Amino acid sequence: MGRIESYAAIKTIVQQQLEADHCLAAGNLAQAQADNELLVSAPRQEIADMEPHRRRFEDHFELRLSNYRGTTLLCAEHERVRQEITQLLTGDGGQWMGDYAKLRKINDFLTPFALQNTGTALYFTPSRQLVEFPLDLHVPQNYEVRELTPKQWQIFADDARFSNALGFNDLRPDTAVLVALFQGETVGMAGASEDSDLMWQIGIDVVPEHRHSGVGTLLVQKLARISLNRGFVPFYGTSPSHIVSQNLALRAGFEPAWWEFVSSSLLDVPVGSQPSKVQYTN
Repeated sequence: MGRIESYAAIKTIVQQQLEADHCLAAGNLAQAQADNELLVSAPRQEIADMEPHRRRFEDHFELRLSNYRGTTLLCAEHERVRQEITQLLTGDGGQWMGDYAKLRKINDFLTPFALQNTGTALYFTPSRQLVEFPLDLHVPQNYEVRELTPKQWQIFADDARFSNALGFNDLRPDTAVLVALFQGETVGMAGASEDSDLMWQIGIDVVPEHRHSGVGTLLVQKLARISLNRGFVPFYGTSPSHIVSQNLALRAGFEPAWWEFVSSSLLDVPVGSQPSKVQYTN
């Protein structure tokens, strides 16, 4: 893929990604945005029938519900679920679906179907400023930033300090890694994983003693530029309540792009499954 140099190109690629992730036909989301439609939906497909550039999910979802720049996207395996939630989101309901009252109604409706919420997230993508009018952050005094090779980042495989930056996941392989050094010691790390054929997800970790130094923001910004130069749209996901992480994304030149809710079958949730990891930021 060629270098991504415009904000318009980023929006087009993100729309393509979300169409694939929500089983929408190519162009559906772009047309909905052009027509100011508030909701687009589709039946959930089997993984083998989804577009090849979909995000590489660990498990197949039963329901995926998102809001992208004011347009709600709904994809559900069961037609009755899709119809009922569509009614719940009439008008501008999709703009407020992250509120507890809405989520509780959705969960209450899903429970008899043996479905359960498995996560909500807020995702950021590069702003126009980051792409078209770059203003590089300066490396803080006494710090050094380096890009690692795959052989170099392998030594951090069992280092829990950098578990958000590095995934070591065969399904979504690590593709680029930057570290911040202080007096020769690695104190921060940002890693990009190939979550799809179109987009790389950025994760960041900064050890507690060096948070608030600015190195986390710097690493995320530099890694975003690397991703764009290599032809992939970087995206950054965090909890809707993780204000510190959200502020880091904003300082690095990202902007909110979409909110997402996912549910899966209770029959597919393994006993003793671990909760999602929390991003540690500066």
